[in-house]
Amino acid sequence: LGFKGQLGGLAFQRDVERTCWEAAGKSQRAPAQRLLDFLTGDSGRVSKDLPPCSYVPGVVSVNLRELLPDVISDALAAGLRTFGKRMPRFMDRDAILIAPESRTSSPVRIPRDRESLMHPDVAGLYPCGEGGGYAGGILSAALDGMRVADAVHATQKSHP
Repeated sequence: LGFKGQLGGLAFQRDVERTCWEAAGKSQRAPAQRLLDFLTGDSGRVSKDLPPCSYVPGVVSVNLRELLPDVISDALAAGLRTFGKRMPRFMDRDAILIAPESRTSSPVRIPRDRESLMHPDVAGLYPCGEGGGYAGGILSAALDGMRVADAVHATQKSHP
C-alpha cells in the first residue's frame, strides 16, 4: 500500500478518510453503496439510489471499490460473502455499506506492565480501553477499565 514505518497505518487511515471525504463532496455526508452492488465487483457500479439509513448527515452513492485499495475491497467482499452464507437475510437489497468506519479503536498501543497495568516509564499512568489500544469496542473497553480500576485500587492499598 506504500505506507512505511511504525505509523504507516495512520497515514493509510488518513489517506482513506481524505479520499472518502472528497468523494462525499467534502462534507459530513458519508460515501455509501448497496451491499449487493459492492459484491458484484463491477468497477463502474454505483447504486442508483440508497435506502434511508440512520446516519444523520446523510450518505452519497459512490462506488466504494474506487475509493478503497483492491486488497481491502477484495478482503471485505470475501468476508461479507462468507458472513452472508451463514446469515442469508444479511444479503438484502436494502443493506448498505457506509465508509469509512476508521476511528473505532486506537491504531497504536501504549505500553503497560503486564502485572501492574501501569505504563513502564510513567508512574501513575494506566493506559486503558480503546484509546490505549487495549480494547476494540464498548464491552471490551468496559472490561479493561474494570481490570485497570482493580489494579489502581491494589496500588493505592499497598501505597497509602
